[in-house]
Amino acid sequence: MFMPILIWVFVIFYYSVNLPWYDDFDPFPDFLHKWMIDTDLSNRMHLLFQPNNEHRMVVGKLVTLIYYWTTGQLNFTFLHIAGGIFTLGTLILFWRAFEKSRLSWWYFLPVPFLLFQLQFHLAFLWAICGLQHPPVVFFATLSMFLLARNRFGWAALAGVCATYAMSSGIFVWPAGIVVLLIGSHYKQLIVWCVAAVFAVGFYFYGLSAQGNESSVTFLIQNPHLPVLGFFAFLGGLFDFFPEKPILVRSVLPVIMGFLVMIWVVIWLVRQIMPWLKYTLNWPKQSPKWSQQQSEGSLEVKTFRVFLVGILTFLLVDALVIGLLRTRFGFFVMIVSNYKIYPALFLTIAYLAFISSATRDNVRKLGFRISVVTSILIWGISMYSYLPVISERQKYYTVNGYNQEFNGYGLGHVPYSESAAYVDILMKDMVRRGIYRYPPIGEQLASMAALLQTDISGSKEFRVEDRDSVYYVKADNRSLSYAKDNIQCVFVRNQERLYLFKLEPFKYSGRNIFRQYDKGSDVLIPYLSLLPGTYDLGVMNALDGKVEGGILRKVTVPMDN
Repeated sequence: MFMPILIWVFVIFYYSVNLPWYDDFDPFPDFLHKWMIDTDLSNRMHLLFQPNNEHRMVVGKLVTLIYYWTTGQLNFTFLHIAGGIFTLGTLILFWRAFEKSRLSWWYFLPVPFLLFQLQFHLAFLWAICGLQHPPVVFFATLSMFLLARNRFGWAALAGVCATYAMSSGIFVWPAGIVVLLIGSHYKQLIVWCVAAVFAVGFYFYGLSAQGNESSVTFLIQNPHLPVLGFFAFLGGLFDFFPEKPILVRSVLPVIMGFLVMIWVVIWLVRQIMPWLKYTLNWPKQSPKWSQQQSEGSLEVKTFRVFLVGILTFLLVDALVIGLLRTRFGFFVMIVSNYKIYPALFLTIAYLAFISSATRDNVRKLGFRISVVTSILIWGISMYSYLPVISERQKYYTVNGYNQEFNGYGLGHVPYSESAAYVDILMKDMVRRGIYRYPPIGEQLASMAALLQTDISGSKEFRVEDRDSVYYVKADNRSLSYAKDNIQCVFVRNQERLYLFKLEPFKYSGRNIFRQYDKGSDVLIPYLSLLPGTYDLGVMNALDGKVEGGILRKVTVPMDN
């Protein structure tokens, strides 16, 4: 049971890089920089609640401030770890709730294999995602945990925290409404709705629509995509082929999301039917499949209410994501940072089954199937996603050097206005001693400077001039999981050195689970280089040693 957790923790510590990426700049270094230079309390509160895109990341910003107040530093690896801690907190809440089911502890075995997946690596190796999705899941789970145990005030407070972790947190309020309704707690329901109006109302106050109104037009033109997106989102943990075309990737998630949803609907109706019969005396005669076969003890009912709350949160989230996000491309339904939600969905579906089964042999059979399925998903994900995680870590590392010494690299267009602002911001954070770039960037530069050998005759490498880009291909490059085994192209003269990571070829053979093939290449746009004449070469760095050499000279024109 601890194996997937320990491996997951190891992956975070081993592959985390203390570097921001793209959307990280706004809620972390930019926020912290403005917080330091403006000591006015009202302005600081405005910064804390200021939207970042369409989210208010109050929880993430507070985590950043706590670390800064404690250490005087901004550290993105710590932010990755903080996101991981929220996921560990979610596991603890599930364990505490599971204890109410009065089932043997070993029935909990599939849960860690489902929750501690490498599939949602962006939710623990990208700071902005790590302090959006895991906190939302944790506080939504905490709110339903407390609400199921009749600790209303604390549940509402947890709901507010979920709301101000990111926009998905607002779905905790409809989840709470369902929990309070089926429990017939009508006075608390009124207070809950009032709290929801204030929390959600303030959340959206002054928030732009971010173009979401165009989703209505897209929905009318493509009514099938949100439906398919809904099931793909919920079945996202069956996305075993992250580097394959979206059509190949999405078929299994849609099918499995639909199949699991059949059981989920049956179970959910069974939980709601007693309230309908008691409150509305409807229906007069319910179908046999919708009848709860066993009411269970008060503790078991508490556990089921907890599951109903989280399930409602997930279904509303999936519905809204399907409606608003498919216009960006169907791949968004199974993007890595969203995978924490299908992991939660399968966990709820499994726990709902074992807590509702009345026959011991049926429960044991369901448990065995679930154990095999969860370990299979976990194992395939290790095989499919660990190479992706390794390559992404190396890409960050190489581009971290360019950001530090060339003013771009971590997500913004080279020499653009946004890249210039980020460069000024990060240089100031370094000057103040608040942030330090990882030393490996300078180490790579030092190793590249040692390479003087002419290898232009090598058949392993090829350089081509294409339309305003240089294309470099390496035929024998093989995949390595070692984070310090980095293969890249360098472009240098006496004034500057640029590094560009070689990207492995996508695999197209019979093994559908394999992501990469031997060989690699990279496109180097003229726009990423200042005008001048350079030596272009390749390097392979491993354990402080370096191999490679110079392939040819290139000249970047003044009018590129």
